Parts: sequence; structure tokens; C-alpha cells
Amino acid sequence: MLQFFWIAWAGLLTAGLIADRCSSQWFAALETEFKAVSSVALVGFAWTFAALALPSERNVARLIAIGMTLGSLGDASPLLGSSWPDPQRTIGNMILFGLGHVAYIRANLRIRQTVQPSVSLQNWRLSLAFAAIVSVASWYFAALSGLLNATMKYPALPYTCLLSVTTGVSIGTAIATRGYWPVALGTVLFLTSDLLLAIWIFHGAVYRTMDLVWLTYGIGQMLIVVGTSRFLVGHRNNFVHR
Repeated sequence: MLQFFWIAWAGLLTAGLIADRCSSQWFAALETEFKAVSSVALVGFAWTFAALALPSERNVARLIAIGMTLGSLGDASPLLGSSWPDPQRTIGNMILFGLGHVAYIRANLRIRQTVQPSVSLQNWRLSLAFAAIVSVASWYFAALSGLLNATMKYPALPYTCLLSVTTGVSIGTAIATRGYWPVALGTVLFLTSDLLLAIWIFHGAVYRTMDLVWLTYGIGQMLIVVGTSRFLVGHRNNFVHR
């Protein structure tokens, strides 16, 4: 069952990435749908794993599923057009994805509390300090220095901080815990995707060869969802049953 969702995700994301290069108009018109449904496939993977997980793993699995679900709602917003509460989608999506990152951060906290050996606090402090520097620098260069959409620059700061904290805590966990690097890489790709998106929004950059935003975002979300599930399965003997 889980493999089905993974294969569906890979096929749908690939279709979405090549759709605008296809000569078939009907296929190209489905680009947004392909991408949005690829996120739904990851939602299906996450909730199915949460349902199958052991009781000691279920809290983390549900948090990851909640985070992915919130992201998927943001991905689906272009399909709703003017029916979406935020027609421009940017502020509303920052709220949805920001809440999703809160869920991812809580999942990391839960892993730190339950996985043995426990994650070193020093690793987390260093990673969070790094994340703070990255978040401010990213916001300054990608958003504040841009000439477009000035009203969205300051709302982008707290979202950037949440995204960077997710990356920081994931890297801190990966440094101290075997098998967590795919998840950490996923958060780095997620951060990269949103930086590329911010450069497009605030600087007007155009990525002609490939939709780099969705390429990095889609793979990043997959690594977070699938990577966490594999990590939990691989560390079942080390989990504290509560």
C-alpha cells in the first residue's frame, strides 16, 4: 500500500514537471492538477503509515501527516481560484505551510524525547543558531531586497524563521542520530524551494528550463514523509514505549 502512494507521487510529479514542455495542449493544461495530486499521494502515504505505526511511533507519524496535509491544502489553492479565501494565495499559503512546519518541528521534538541515544542539546543549539542566521540572511536577500510585492515582505519573515527552524532541528537530529539525514535533506530542499519561490515573487526571476520550485519542493516533501517513516521503522527497538 505504501509503495503504491510512493509510485503515484513519483509519476504525478514527473507528469507535472514535464507538462508545460509537452506539445499536447490537454496534457499541458493539467500541469497544476498533476502537481497538486502528487502532494495528495504523499498525504495518503503519511496517514496510511500513521494508521499502521506502532503506538510509540504514532505521535510522530501523525504530526508528519498533519504537516503534509496542511502543505497539500496550500498546493491545491490554485485549483480553487477566486473561491480560495486569499485570491493571491501567498499570505494564506504562508499560514498553511507555517502551521505545517510547526507540526514538523514538534515531530522533531518528539523524536528527540523518545529516540535513544537522545539527541545532543549542543547539536540542536548549534543547528538552531545556524538556522537563525540562515533565516535572517535568506529573508533579507530573497525578500527584503526585492523590488516587487512590498506588502508581503514583512509577513514573509516569521514564515522564513519557521522554515529555517525546521531545517535546523532536522539537521541537529541528523548529526546525532543515525538514519535521519534523508529527512534533514528534505527540509533543506524545502527551504531551497521557498527561497527560489521568494526570488520569483520579490525579484521577478523566471526559471525557464525546469520548474525548480516544484522540483525541490516535491522531492523535499517526499524525503520528509518517507524518510521519517523509514527512520521510525529502523529505530523501533530504540523507541521508548509510553
